[in-house]
Amino acid sequence: MSENPDNAFSEILSGIEAEFGQALFERRAIAAAQAAEATGLVYTRAVSSGVPHDLAQAMAAEYWDAETSQAAGAEPEADEE
Repeated sequence: MSENPDNAFSEILSGIEAEFGQALFERRAIAAAQAAEATGLVYTRAVSSGVPHDLAQAMAAEYWDAETSQAAGAEPEADEE
């Protein structure tokens, strides 16, 4: 650290910011992996229960959209009819 108190404080804050950034990155990566796994599970279980491929794929896509929108802090889009 440098002898200037302002620089020392800035260095400390910069280090904390980097640690928080890394933790956020890791948390988001884990959430994305879990969402991908759950999406595959939705599709697999639907197909194994007799749901046609196209419908199971749509169900999985809808789940994925809802999870990724929620993770991004956005509201899922409502279907317009």
